[in-house]
Amino acid sequence: MKMPENIEIKMIAPCGVNCLACSAHLDSKNPSPGCRAPVELITRKSCRNCVKKKCVYDKDLHGCFECSRFPCSRIKSLNARYQQNYGVDMVQNGYDAKQDMDAFMLAQRERFLCKSCGGVIDQHHRRCSECGEEGK
Repeated sequence: MKMPENIEIKMIAPCGVNCLACSAHLDSKNPSPGCRAPVELITRKSCRNCVKKKCVYDKDLHGCFECSRFPCSRIKSLNARYQQNYGVDMVQNGYDAKQDMDAFMLAQRERFLCKSCGGVIDQHHRRCSECGEEGK
């Protein structure tokens, strides 16, 4: 999959994960349509039953970062795992998105764009979806 010129807002999960750079989305056999897709299109239980997404939707928010309790214990727990395992800071993503969504989206594109071929760097495996080159 090639990195699109602009990341659509629907590809940023309520928690701040970039679904475009998620290994579930990049799976060639059963690609996830992203966390914000209609529930009937989401085949992965973890994406369909996400408590963070349900919380955001129940509060009629776009993202966790809009909540007065951000970062709550759920986001802190996810953040600890994502920082340790993938080098992705969900709390910082939330602060950046809240401050300037356009700049956040541009930074996400730059971070996960393969400089060699224009593919998408899988944030979970840190390699390009197209050429397999290792990303940062």
